Amino acid sequence: MSTPTSPQPRTDRTVVAVAWAVAAVVVALVTAFIAWLALGERGSEQTAAPSQTVGPEATPAPDEDGADAGGTQGDGGPQGDGGSAPQGSAAPDEGSAAQPPPADPGAAEQTPPPEVAQMMLDLQRRDPQDPMAVGEVDAPVVMIEYADYRCPYCAQFHLEIRPELLPLVEDGTLRIEFRDFVIFDETSRLAAVAGRAAAEQDRLEEFQSAVFALSTDGHGEYGQAELVDLAEEVGVADPEQFEADLDDADLAAAVEADSAEARAIGVSSTPTFLINTQVLQGAYPADRMLEIIEEQRQDATQRS
Repeated sequence: MSTPTSPQPRTDRTVVAVAWAVAAVVVALVTAFIAWLALGERGSEQTAAPSQTVGPEATPAPDEDGADAGGTQGDGGPQGDGGSAPQGSAAPDEGSAAQPPPADPGAAEQTPPPEVAQMMLDLQRRDPQDPMAVGEVDAPVVMIEYADYRCPYCAQFHLEIRPELLPLVEDGTLRIEFRDFVIFDETSRLAAVAGRAAAEQDRLEEFQSAVFALSTDGHGEYGQAELVDLAEEVGVADPEQFEADLDDADLAAAVEADSAEARAIGVSSTPTFLINTQVLQGAYPADRMLEIIEEQRQDATQRS
């Protein structure tokens, strides 16, 4: 005589049902975010007027065959004084200099629907133990930065534009959460792991500046030995531990997790910034980024 199988406990069934419901909502929101990004890109392409002005530059992620993806999404519209939409560009040839962005790219013209805006806010980690972030965890504005260390436009942002935003970090207005988005080859991946190894010894910003400086005129070429030398130059206290950390599986997994997050939400180029509920792709001028941060601060104040 067989023993009847006990029914699944009701609490377990409820947990499973809730988990599936949450997963469905997450998928729906991510899909909406990707669609919103794509809509902004198509709108920019269709309404941009011919112009001599070059828009904010971004390096597109390569496709599955390794070629650069065509087109870059701006933040949503051709609203600049010159009548042209922000433009993306292919990654520059080796040795070519990144072109500076225009004075007024016409950013911050696209407002996301409420559910997408909330998803963007939910991407903020606000983790006090996050070694890749600077600024107060309760800052009203969080800027998530997706970047590749060998991207010339990421280098332009980090070396020329980011310093002008740091006073807002110091006064508690802005928090910057750096996310690795590896779009090139193994060298980029190695640099991303090295950045985290430097962060383990509290030398992230100094190390990032040194590595980004190698890509101001093209995609920097370097290997493990050069990265160890840079770590020593910027004051990493234990170079041997730093070198050992370059093979740390947990650090490599963290890099991959950030890159997977970027791909999952539809980010296609570097640098890409999520400033609360505003998306920017490319190296925008500091003045425009400061305006957007202030707009987002005001919005955050109204929400609170």
